[in-house]
Amino acid sequence: MLAQKTRYAIRAMQHLADRHGQGPIQLTEIAESQNIPAKFLTVILSELSRAGLIDSQRGKDGGYWLALAPREISYGDLVRLVRGSVALVPCASRNAHETCKNCVPEAECRTRALMLQVRDATAELLDGISLSDPIELAPPAWDAPEPS
Repeated sequence: MLAQKTRYAIRAMQHLADRHGQGPIQLTEIAESQNIPAKFLTVILSELSRAGLIDSQRGKDGGYWLALAPREISYGDLVRLVRGSVALVPCASRNAHETCKNCVPEAECRTRALMLQVRDATAELLDGISLSDPIELAPPAWDAPEPS
């Protein structure tokens, strides 16, 4: 599962993308509308700023805005930036590979082979969707039809 920090970063970036071109957006607006604790949001926005995805201006009329057009920022970029990888296990990561502890040798591990496929499919999907792409909302889990 995605860590809360990653989910907050995605929601904050979606909020900024929705208001792209409207000038600086105040931290309190983002925090309140996206239900993100302001202190945590400050840390996340600083990280996104250091990475060059957002810009900011201090002061009464200050705030945050995307440094790039929404179409230039993919969800894969965001997940990798905040989480470090889109892989579910460290041995399947392309950029942050680590050999798993207490496992069989990688060349013999079917779980790793499966997770590499999952990682590649996930990366393809996340890299193919940008902040400018519409995302159709899904019903809440309790409203979803039962699987057949």
